[in-house]
Amino acid sequence: MEDQLWDAIRDNDKEAFTMLYKAYYQLLFAEGFRTCGNKDLVKDCIHELFLEIWYNRHKLPPVQHVGAYLKTYLRRKIQREAGKLQHYAVADMETRITETERPYEELLILMQSKKEMADKVRAAMQQLSQRQIEIIRMKFFENKSYEEISALTTTTPRTIYNQVYDSLKILRKCLRVVLFF
Repeated sequence: MEDQLWDAIRDNDKEAFTMLYKAYYQLLFAEGFRTCGNKDLVKDCIHELFLEIWYNRHKLPPVQHVGAYLKTYLRRKIQREAGKLQHYAVADMETRITETERPYEELLILMQSKKEMADKVRAAMQQLSQRQIEIIRMKFFENKSYEEISALTTTTPRTIYNQVYDSLKILRKCLRVVLFF
């Protein structure tokens, strides 16, 4: 069936393209995450992979094992993108790709440790006042400038700056043991 979807994509079938995307996204995500461990990079590469497939659909070769083709395509794409972004050293990426895949247990441990860190950050955030949380949200999650935050909260930019500084000082103190800084 997958080869039929592939052939349909080569013949401009958008529905087949959507079906292939839905059928392989999770598998490709798991494969990519085992390869590099960076969720954002993997998601970006998967989306780019499918965009490239759609834009180049007329040039695609006939494929019998679509899953294997997509996995190989994704691994190579991750390797190229990691090199461009210099987020991971290319040599390290090649080693990870050629090594055996991470065991499932290791992935669970990695995800659990990230969850624990998120819980500790949440606990640290509870040490801040509602106003401090609001200012931190605007500054770091909405990327607003001190002047923009000042206008929204009707306080001076200097006051906003001081509140951000004080909030970060509290967070550093609470997370010092966790982050070792």
